[in-house]
Amino acid sequence: MRKKSEERRQAIIDIAAEMFNDVGFERASMSEISARLGGSKATLYNYFSSKEEIFVEVMRQQAGQKFEVTFTSLVESDDLRSALQRFGALYLHAVLSPEVIAAKRLAFYHAERSNLGQMLYERGPKLGWTIVAEFLKKAMARKQLRQADAWVAALQLRGLLDAEWFEVRMLGVVTSVTPAKIRDTVERAIDVFMLAYAAEKH
Repeated sequence: MRKKSEERRQAIIDIAAEMFNDVGFERASMSEISARLGGSKATLYNYFSSKEEIFVEVMRQQAGQKFEVTFTSLVESDDLRSALQRFGALYLHAVLSPEVIAAKRLAFYHAERSNLGQMLYERGPKLGWTIVAEFLKKAMARKQLRQADAWVAALQLRGLLDAEWFEVRMLGVVTSVTPAKIRDTVERAIDVFMLAYAAEKH
């Protein structure tokens, strides 16, 4: 029964994803999704409370799986710099990928409609960067970094990693970034981050 329920839920997500791509988020409706699914709206509402909730799940599946690998790569290490470099490379490969760029463009376009922006943030970036903040907090406790607000440090790390490529990639000025360029970008970002958060010497 559980397997059948999960299959039904996934079918809803797949059909909704097709609709969002075909007609856009605004023109898609719960009625049309249920019609394409071949069931009633009541069945649809058993799985999702709103079109926004389905949209968030579509975005999570299209973009989120790449980031799950990225954020779970952060493990405590005596070599903090190497751990951050590995994370940074995985993050940039994910965030600059065609699938994630497409999902983010859709998300930004629809972000202010009802509570969609907040839902996308709470179930996506906030979760991932909370993991980074916890990782940095532990590094601070081990004296690998100076004491500071770990959440702010995580956001600043993100800013450094995004700085060179994210905007031009989102706007289509750049259509791809080579692994070599990503590696160099990460090196520069981690250099600046480690300088800013170097452990205090006594």
